[in-house]
Amino acid sequence: MANATAAKPQAGLKEHFTHLTSGKLVGLRQITDENNRFRVLAMDQSNSFKKALRAMHSTAGAPAEPTFDEILGVKLEMVKALSPYSSALLLDVIYGARQAPATFSHPKTVGLIVRSEASRDAGIPGEYEAGWNVEKIKLMGAAAVKLLVYMDTEDKEYTKKQMKFVELVSKDCAKSDILLMTEELSFPRKGEDKNTPSYKARKVKNIMESTRLIGPLTDILKLEFPANMKDDSDSQIADNLAKLNEAAIRPWVLLSAGEKFDLFVKQVEMAMKAGCAGYMAGRAIFNEYFEQTSGAEARAKFLATTGIERMKTLNKIIDASAQPWIKRYGIAAKDMLAPIKEDWYLGKGEKAGTSGTVKGDY
Repeated sequence: MANATAAKPQAGLKEHFTHLTSGKLVGLRQITDENNRFRVLAMDQSNSFKKALRAMHSTAGAPAEPTFDEILGVKLEMVKALSPYSSALLLDVIYGARQAPATFSHPKTVGLIVRSEASRDAGIPGEYEAGWNVEKIKLMGAAAVKLLVYMDTEDKEYTKKQMKFVELVSKDCAKSDILLMTEELSFPRKGEDKNTPSYKARKVKNIMESTRLIGPLTDILKLEFPANMKDDSDSQIADNLAKLNEAAIRPWVLLSAGEKFDLFVKQVEMAMKAGCAGYMAGRAIFNEYFEQTSGAEARAKFLATTGIERMKTLNKIIDASAQPWIKRYGIAAKDMLAPIKEDWYLGKGEKAGTSGTVKGDY
């Protein structure tokens, strides 16, 4: 499969980025590496963390319900160990977005992305986390907002509700001038699981259509791998990835969806060569942390060895073949500078002052 970095820029789409507002552009710079690619550690899980800790305690022979302090402690431990190897860190408001910077667990050189949506079961229309919104994410100093929407595009009424929520968050991000990263996620219907033929048959189509629907409303797309590695041939996977890259009018990153790390690595390699700009991964990196039931020392060792090595492995792939977002559209520094006029900072009806025409020291 040819490396997509040499692909022709998508005509008419680069203006979204050459005219990106100051807040969004600064946020985009903060969450990407020095070569304008994404290496994002996803630590915004909440209910899945509770389930994993619950299972860990049960396996260790000491069943217990995870406490707030335990969940927070685990997250901060993971953040401190793994986030130095990322360009950005994704956190949720309850277990980390405020606490990670406050405890200096989150390196100041790593961009902060904060989850906006409540944790809800697939199939239930999305909504903001109670008491939380885009304005608060902006005010706390985050670089970007993350929004997850479960999608089933064959269900027209459900899709309409989900897109209404995406539109709301998109407008709120524009109002607060903060970058928006939107994640689509397919899900099995009642009576199905991820291996059910009917689900697998519609998943790729759902990913493609969701990408087309969400693209115009967001700045960055977070997308699923558009194939089944066990069932599809390499040529079919390559074709699906090429079509997804074409459907994505915004730069896109690959989500891990909790896949086993070895499988996710293969997906990352193929996606980057198809035009993907990076990864956003969490459970694929740290899932086995919860299997270290002999104690805290074993879990810390897992992060310091396996966890860090996995981050380095992913980053080598990004260095080798991920597509910088500026290269996707053929953007140069002069293109970004051209739309910024002398009075760029003035709002509608505002006039420049007279500071440039009176005496002064500077």
